[in-house]
Amino acid sequence: MDVDAVVELYGLPPDQFTTARNRLATELRRAGDASGSASVKALRKPTMAAWLANQLVRVAPDQIAELTEFGDELRAVVLAGDGTRLRHLTPRRHDLVQRLVATAKTEAATMGRAVTSTVAERLAETLDAALVDPGAAKLLRSGQLTSALRHIGFGVVDESGEPVTVRPLKVAKATPAPKTTARASRSARGKPAPPRAAPREDVQKRAMERQRAELEDRLREVEAEYGEAENQRQAAEADLDANEHHIADMHTAIERLTSELEQARHELRTAQSQTRKLERSLTRAERDAAIARRRRDTQQERLKAFNE
Repeated sequence: MDVDAVVELYGLPPDQFTTARNRLATELRRAGDASGSASVKALRKPTMAAWLANQLVRVAPDQIAELTEFGDELRAVVLAGDGTRLRHLTPRRHDLVQRLVATAKTEAATMGRAVTSTVAERLAETLDAALVDPGAAKLLRSGQLTSALRHIGFGVVDESGEPVTVRPLKVAKATPAPKTTARASRSARGKPAPPRAAPREDVQKRAMERQRAELEDRLREVEAEYGEAENQRQAAEADLDANEHHIADMHTAIERLTSELEQARHELRTAQSQTRKLERSLTRAERDAAIARRRRDTQQERLKAFNE
């Protein structure tokens, strides 16, 4: 199995990962590497936060190196119990993480992808975990994360809360050639073949051949069932991929609508305040109009009395 080809999968955009992974698995299977094909087929598609972390390893290796080297220094200070030094290093810790998050957002924007606040937070947690835990740092540097990481005190967990262990990429070993039997070796050296089997042995041989044929038939049935199940799995995976992208789009839409809702609420409060002002003005106008009306009526009565 070509390790470099597998590593390259994690640098692809999320919507290209599954297709490229399945294509590589098919190529390995056709090349006779069934174990490698199965290993590639089992690879999980990175989450959005994990994909951003993998991109940082590729586009900002110097910043990642600075982060992990600073992590070594930070852990040494923690182990030494130097609280004063730790307080001095804390601002730099936050600065390194935030600069990398900003770099990831810029890189995603160049590819036409929005980074939600939730994804940005998970990326920051991943980078911070790499500062605290050497195993998380190793995973980050590999550029092959499938999930964001989070340090929770006793260790590192993924986005589902499951503990994370460092597992280096394994290369499938070639299947050893079958050993030559002693009987075949003797035949190869030109020794006479064994005597013809007795009738009882012929019966046993035919029974074994029937059993082998039955097993082969059953294998073909199982392979057909596996093919159908694999097609269903791929379809389910494609549906899951589409749903994940839909969720990301919904997060973006929610953030936009939330901003619009806050603006609308502000405008509503302004309008309600203006309504109260106008109502007070109307009350004053009505009062003034009533006074003026009474004065008019009085003057009309005086004029009428004068004319009489």
